[in-house]
Amino acid sequence: MGLTEAVQVLETYRGREKALRTLQYGLLALTPVARHKGNRATLEAVSSQFGAARIILRLFDDLSMLQYSLKVLRKGKEGDWLVRWLEVANTVVDQLFFPVEHLAWARDVKIVRGSSSPLWHASLLLWAASLVLTILRETRNDKREAELLTIIMHAADLLNALNWLPNRPWSKSFPVWQVGVFGLVSSLIGFHKLLQPSS
Repeated sequence: MGLTEAVQVLETYRGREKALRTLQYGLLALTPVARHKGNRATLEAVSSQFGAARIILRLFDDLSMLQYSLKVLRKGKEGDWLVRWLEVANTVVDQLFFPVEHLAWARDVKIVRGSSSPLWHASLLLWAASLVLTILRETRNDKREAELLTIIMHAADLLNALNWLPNRPWSKSFPVWQVGVFGLVSSLIGFHKLLQPSS
C-alpha cells in the first residue's frame, strides 16, 4: 500500500477504526517482546487508550446502525430462509449492543450513576451472540474464500469475547499476548476485506 492509498483509507471512518483496532491488539501481541515489566505496562496502557478511542467512535454509529437495521427488516423473504432469519436475529442483537455499550461507558465516566460491570458483561454477551450468528450465516455462503476468511475473523474475536466473560468456558483467562494475537488476526483480515474492491 502506497502513501496515497494509506491516506485514502485513513480518511474514512472504517479505515481509522481498523487502524485503531490493529494498533490496539498489535501492541498487546508485542508484550512478550518487552523485556522490562514497565515496558509491558506501557504497551498495555497505550493499547487501552486505542480501545477507549474505538468506544468513543462507536458513540456515533447509532444512526448508521439504525439505517442498516431498517434496511434489513424491509428486505423481502426471497432466498435462503435460514440465512434471512439469522440476518434478522444478527441485526437485532447488533442494534441492542450499541445502547448497552453506550450506557456502560456513560457509567464509567460518571455521566450516569451506577455500576458499569453488568452492562459491560451484557455487551460482551451481545457481541459474542452476534459473532456466533455471523459465523452461522457464513457457513451457508457460496463464496468459499470469503466465507473462510470471515469465519476465521469472527472466530478469533469470539475467543476473546468468551475469554472476557466472568464465567468463561475455560478455567484460566488467556495471557495478554494471546488476546493480542487473536485480535490482530481478526483486525488484519478486516483490513484485507476493507481493501478489497467491492463486487
